[in-house]
Amino acid sequence: MRKKDKVYSIIVVSGATTSSRKFSVSERALRVAAGVTLVFLALSGFAVIDSISTAADQRKLKQLQADVVEKDRLIADLSRKVETLDLSIQRMEVYTDRILVAAGLKSPLALREVGSGGPIEFRADPIVPAAEAAPVSGTGDILGRASQLDTKSRELESTLKYVRSVIDKQKMRLASTPSIWPTRGYLTDGFGERRHPITGKRDFHHGLDIATQLGNRVIAPANGLVLCAEKRSYYGNLIIIDHGYGFTTRYGHLASFNVKEGQRVKRGDVIGYVGSTGMSSAPHLHYEVRVFGKPRNPLSYMID
Repeated sequence: MRKKDKVYSIIVVSGATTSSRKFSVSERALRVAAGVTLVFLALSGFAVIDSISTAADQRKLKQLQADVVEKDRLIADLSRKVETLDLSIQRMEVYTDRILVAAGLKSPLALREVGSGGPIEFRADPIVPAAEAAPVSGTGDILGRASQLDTKSRELESTLKYVRSVIDKQKMRLASTPSIWPTRGYLTDGFGERRHPITGKRDFHHGLDIATQLGNRVIAPANGLVLCAEKRSYYGNLIIIDHGYGFTTRYGHLASFNVKEGQRVKRGDVIGYVGSTGMSSAPHLHYEVRVFGKPRNPLSYMID
């Protein structure tokens, strides 16, 4: 048997007229009303939450759109910079080739571009116009191009370091090569076979005899280290300088010294003064160049 619903009575009394009204509501109706109210409140809550979530999503979407625009701008800017860097490295490759040719490390026929002013003429024009440069699009392309440029730049750096080391060695060798006259005067005896001016016998002259005034300055023809500054029977007052790379020079018949053993000298330094000591008939300088101990003609190295 179905249970009978309870009925609740609500009496509303008016204070002014002392009249009253009575309302009867069943328990079932109250339950239905409470359920409808709860459903309404739940739907309202969901609507509010959805509205808040939608607003947050819209803000995020706008931010993402702004980020995409900024990213595209940065990629385009980076792409232009990569293209410019690529052109700069191409120019550096040409300049490096020219430097290699100038240093004697590469044949001029291997130059990629030869300027009208010679192999070491540097020009500001790019290798290819910017309009013809391959466009870079997308992060992957940019990263790939940047990696290639990094490899090229490292290769160029390594090449230029090698060129610098070679040039430094060449400079050191040139600074150590006896390439200028040690004094000014008249060449009275050359290198090779001759008749000795004192003995009259034929012998081999290991150097040059430069006749000049007594007391004229004698200068070092290259950088070096003074091995000795002493008196010897044939040479008289003698200076020997070791220039490195196998070069040594000798200066005989000096009147006096201006250096001492163990002293370092540079090209052009005054090392002594012309005299007529030892086996000499008149004031002059006996000058020798030896390479690994073997006499060589000093004229072969003089450039002045």
